Amino acid sequence: MNITQKTTSELTLQLTMKVVESDYAEEVKKSLTNYRKQANVPGFRPGMVPFGMIKKQYGESVTADIVSNLIGTELDKYIKDQKFEILGQPMPDKDEQKLIDFRKDKEYTFNYIIGLKPEIDFNVDGSYKIQYNKLMAQDEDIEKYIDEARVKMGTQTNPENTSENDVVMGTLTELAEDGKEIKEGGIVNDKATFSIDNIKLKTIKAKFVGKKVGSSIKFNPAKAFKSDSVLANIIDVSSTEAKAVKSDFQFDLVEISHIEDAEMNEEFFSKVYPNANIKTEPDLRAKVTEDIEKSYEAESDRNFYNEVIEAIIEKTNINLPDAFLKEWILESNRREEKDTQISKEELEGQYEGYRDTLRWQLLEEDLIVKNDLITTEQELRNRVQEILGLQAFGGQTEGSEEILKQVTDQVMQDQEQIKQVSQQIVEQKLTKLFKDNIKPEEVNISYDDFVKMMNKKAEDLKNK
Repeated sequence: MNITQKTTSELTLQLTMKVVESDYAEEVKKSLTNYRKQANVPGFRPGMVPFGMIKKQYGESVTADIVSNLIGTELDKYIKDQKFEILGQPMPDKDEQKLIDFRKDKEYTFNYIIGLKPEIDFNVDGSYKIQYNKLMAQDEDIEKYIDEARVKMGTQTNPENTSENDVVMGTLTELAEDGKEIKEGGIVNDKATFSIDNIKLKTIKAKFVGKKVGSSIKFNPAKAFKSDSVLANIIDVSSTEAKAVKSDFQFDLVEISHIEDAEMNEEFFSKVYPNANIKTEPDLRAKVTEDIEKSYEAESDRNFYNEVIEAIIEKTNINLPDAFLKEWILESNRREEKDTQISKEELEGQYEGYRDTLRWQLLEEDLIVKNDLITTEQELRNRVQEILGLQAFGGQTEGSEEILKQVTDQVMQDQEQIKQVSQQIVEQKLTKLFKDNIKPEEVNISYDDFVKMMNKKAEDLKNK
């Protein structure tokens, strides 16, 4: 077989493959001989059907299959031998390809277009002026963290009167339309439990504050909680049924549960941080601040990583064989289910995003290879164990090593999960590479201001 190539654009080549009869004749003959051995034709003993009859009946389809397989094999081999780095898959050249007649012709010409990867030559360095937004813990964040810890480690009591943060237990009974009498056959839940603080309407919340056990309170739960799922749980019906409930109810208070916040002392400090040896409230606040900001670090890193990617794509602006890629996407998409197929018009509207994604994939591959950031199997295993250890054992894996190893072995067989874990590792390595080479200016920012900044950026992008 003779294969020649011709440059059709900066990043596309036309490959012309000329197939002569000697390239495929022997294989066709072998295949037809096997057909003959197996053919069951009336009037002929098995295996004795004339070869000419078999050739006439099956020759065209057999030749087409063998030539098609030959073309695929030789095309792959040629691309590999020429060390072409291609994008997508070779595409038949619709403009040059002539109709093939496997019944009459003995020699065939096939034309394909291949898209080539562009040459990439770039470095990530200080020329990228990108700041690193370090999310800082605010006073209200610290107060909320400590308040929640004091509640969690507080002491439960049953006071005589309710206060705004108490949990109340009792019987909820649906009232008739007049709001005075009990509704016959209405909803009754004698184990209703909810926190007064969860009541959204202030006028209804006020009805519950300062009440004693034995008190009866009339109110509208749908207006009080403003959530079908919460309402369904409190009146003990399905979420679907809760949507239709608009009645007033009577709540007969049976029990009050109050959590007395834990005192700010060394005992409390040691419960919050068992191994930190915290003695004073300022030390506690410093540790809480450290923890909150550490939890924010992943978000800061992710934002920095995304901004660097955007800058790299814009600065490098590598060319792609766009016309070829559009045809390849449409051709590949035609094999999908009808409801997932994309039209030419839709592709035009979405292609810019696809192109930038592909550009980053090529740039990412280059960075990984040049900086030796390829993820090893041991790195994957270590990360899987770390994730499982936190999820299943809260980080305390001592004594559970064998179970953890077995579960890790199972997860390592799940290609989809391993792909996700591998991407996490790569992103962390690249983030470190970006920090080390760009040396970004670190800017302190509150979480609220950061969210506002991200929302504005999203809005600007939407309106672009």
